[in-house]
Amino acid sequence: MPRQSQPDPKGKKTLRLENALQEKETGNNFFKKGDYKKAIEHYGKAIDLDPKEAVYVINRAMAYLKLKKLAENDCTNGLLLHPDNTKALWRRGIARRELGKLQDAKKDLEDALQLEPNDTAIKNEYGKVLDAIMASSPDRTSNEIPRSVDGSVVNNVNRRRLSIEEVDLDENEHIIESAKKVLFTDKNNTSQQQIANENGKIKVIKINTPRNIHEFERDWNRYQNNDENLYQLIKAIPPASYPTLLSDFFEPDYLSKIVLIMKKYFLLYDSVNDIYKILYYLSRVGRFNLVLMLLEKDDKKVLEDLLSTLYKSFDELQIDNIGINQQTKATRQDVIELAKAY
Repeated sequence: MPRQSQPDPKGKKTLRLENALQEKETGNNFFKKGDYKKAIEHYGKAIDLDPKEAVYVINRAMAYLKLKKLAENDCTNGLLLHPDNTKALWRRGIARRELGKLQDAKKDLEDALQLEPNDTAIKNEYGKVLDAIMASSPDRTSNEIPRSVDGSVVNNVNRRRLSIEEVDLDENEHIIESAKKVLFTDKNNTSQQQIANENGKIKVIKINTPRNIHEFERDWNRYQNNDENLYQLIKAIPPASYPTLLSDFFEPDYLSKIVLIMKKYFLLYDSVNDIYKILYYLSRVGRFNLVLMLLEKDDKKVLEDLLSTLYKSFDELQIDNIGINQQTKATRQDVIELAKAY
């Protein structure tokens, strides 16, 4: 008779799942330290142990994106010093293509081709970007992409651009347009914030409102190790600008630190209205759901505390100008709806 297998008291499957969770936590620790290659390695082990758990795949994808984003940022910093550096334009074009920023990649490679029109590597990468743009636009045909007799992409940098009429605008377009006005039309956007400071605990510093993601990341890196200064940076950012400012660059560590600063400082020095506005607009950033999924338990507990405080404080409080041309009265029901997003 064949011997019947005896169940493992612990269960091999249970042990595998526990090991997968441990690998994920190890990966998360490396991710927080900025060691994305190590994070990818441990997320991969978690996937091998539990291939049906989506969060491990998502975490690894985030780490891959961070590496490409770092490559993009390094090229950008290099171009600030040497705007005509062909290699930096070419490499940033590659990074941006892999990040899905196809139009930005196309512009970089066109600029590179202006400097080096006969560079085969740049022309090949330019062809990949044009193919990717075509693939993402099913109504376009391959005949619209100029190629030479040998099939390579023709350097047609100065060809006429097609005008595109946008229809079916996103429901949050009013938020984006409002943010653009805040970000790009205010030429004198130095924060003039007033901070309650009768005990002399906070030293007020001069902070310019970041106008784009590069300025935001520059200031964030400068102040992230000083909570008081980071609080003043967050104060300097109009909440309505978050969907445009962060866009495809929203990261878990941004949300984690922002909610911590709100609990530590905003509850002390500011109104619950300010907290509501920040949470409201952060929930409308493009990568919000993915970022929220990657938050740690401690961060989610801070969020719960903030939302609980809002719920207890909101009754007939007035939140000004949540919409573009309207006054919205925030109630406890609004907080409940906001909590559902988190």
